[in-house]
Amino acid sequence: MLVFRIIQHLLPRSAAWKVTIEKTLRKFFEGLAAGAPDAARTFIDLVYEDVFPSTTRELSEWEKQFGLEPSSDEATRRLALAAEWKATGGQSPDYIEGVLQTAGFEVFVHDWWSSGPPYVARDPHDYTEQPLIGTFQCSALSNQPQCQNNLSLGQPQCNRFLANETHYLVNKDLTHNAPPPIPDDPAFWPFFVYIGGETFGDPASIPAERREEFERLILKLRPTHLWIVVLANFTGSDFIVFFPEEQGGDQFWMALDPKTGIWSPLGDEVGQTLASTQATTLS
Repeated sequence: MLVFRIIQHLLPRSAAWKVTIEKTLRKFFEGLAAGAPDAARTFIDLVYEDVFPSTTRELSEWEKQFGLEPSSDEATRRLALAAEWKATGGQSPDYIEGVLQTAGFEVFVHDWWSSGPPYVARDPHDYTEQPLIGTFQCSALSNQPQCQNNLSLGQPQCNRFLANETHYLVNKDLTHNAPPPIPDDPAFWPFFVYIGGETFGDPASIPAERREEFERLILKLRPTHLWIVVLANFTGSDFIVFFPEEQGGDQFWMALDPKTGIWSPLGDEVGQTLASTQATTLS
């Protein structure tokens, strides 16, 4: 009967096409509706559910529409789609917070001031780390060109890459270049926004495998003149961390991402923190 009503609404609005009375035309469309394959009728009956991220059967098509990278977990995919669906426009803290929470991130947006009026700007130095530039990009154990702190070897010197966790976002590209340092001038501190737990200063907990998605969403939503301080712990890291032998007189932490096979340098503090949560050893 639902298929017949759909056909009825698609017909031209004229007396000749009226099917509200018993006539041959109505019998024709009733037969057409009744003769539709069961699979087709079921699909048509449930098509309304396809406009909701939580129930759509066309998840892959919606991901293409919004330019989303599918993950292996369907629940996470639906949360990401719901966030894009909800992002109708706006840059207020409440709006950004709402979109992030719709995506499944239990985070809260906090303003730049710590008290007021008069408003006193928080010092972002208290919640971030100044970027450290690593000495090495590669190692002999990574099956990549070896970079050592020894110019006489005539090898590339890889020393412009970020080697620690800074806890803030300015912009990101496809490289591991360090962000600009936090400014010391208090006049710039009102241009920071803080994203973390419900109570300011408490870190939010975010799955490590969703970090790129989380950061992409923040950079997409935030006003471009603001820097974002991320007060969060990224849990469940898939990185394997080890401390290799000395190279060029220095020792340094390296991390392997099993998903991509990419080796990355780590700062000493980050390396020790990650290594303390893992029992992985390298033979």
